[in-house]
Amino acid sequence: VGLAGSLRDYELETHWDAVLPLSQIDYNGQPAGYVSDPQEVVNYVENHDNQTLFDINVFRLPADADVEARLHAQVLAIATTAFSQGIAYLHAGVELLRSKSLDRNSYDSGDWFNRIDWTGAVHGFGTVLPPAPDNGANWPLMRPLLADATRIRPGQGDVLRTRDMSLDLLRIRASTPLFRLPDAAQVQARLRFPGADADPELVAGHLDGRGLADAGFAEVLYAINVASEARTLDAPELAGRAWTLHPVHRAPEAADPRPRESARIDATRGRFAVPPRTALVFVVPTDASVSSTTGG
Repeated sequence: VGLAGSLRDYELETHWDAVLPLSQIDYNGQPAGYVSDPQEVVNYVENHDNQTLFDINVFRLPADADVEARLHAQVLAIATTAFSQGIAYLHAGVELLRSKSLDRNSYDSGDWFNRIDWTGAVHGFGTVLPPAPDNGANWPLMRPLLADATRIRPGQGDVLRTRDMSLDLLRIRASTPLFRLPDAAQVQARLRFPGADADPELVAGHLDGRGLADAGFAEVLYAINVASEARTLDAPELAGRAWTLHPVHRAPEAADPRPRESARIDATRGRFAVPPRTALVFVVPTDASVSSTTGG
């Protein structure tokens, strides 16, 4: 729903095989789709209210999750913003695994909790227990987590790698207006979610750029695999095109080498292999001919 810009009239096929506008899909007692135009929605996974994404994941990820798992969880979440229709909003420092040492309301906490080190050398997790007024009730839950800060806290290299992977996602978003379609009619006409019932840990979106003069690509296929194993997207309706990895992934300087090394494309069958815990984008160039089976 968020990837489709939360548009009230955008239609999705449900798991019970009904086709419904998003306004008729329930989200905690409210319509999941609630705007009439993409420019009316702001998409984000972290805001100034409540904990940062990194801190929320300290609570939610398995207790034994290592820094690598936390890094990829952060980037996967950012990908849902980068690939969404509407306005993409990234809170300051989300690309740096920013932590406020679990503070849920830091408006009056000062620089001790709100600081950002843009070099990545100093990370905010495990500073001290956050101030009591808005956090005291959760101190018993926070204490053992903060006491484990040495294991949980990312190093400078982890922070900078997360930043660079996030910037690559933004470069992909900026490479085509297909991620910023101007109105609901264009989103309905150009966005589809292939293989939606195949795997609950893999979501994919297909954007049709044909007939759009400045699209940059004839077609775009993005995939977000949150599983700890590789996943395969079967989309036979996309077979016979000259699919390739997005140029950002193919570049030698790409921050995440896994798409280039491990993604696979079987264009004759419309089958795409996506590495574990990876968000990536395939494209059909505007001048491409029909493709045969290719590697990633």
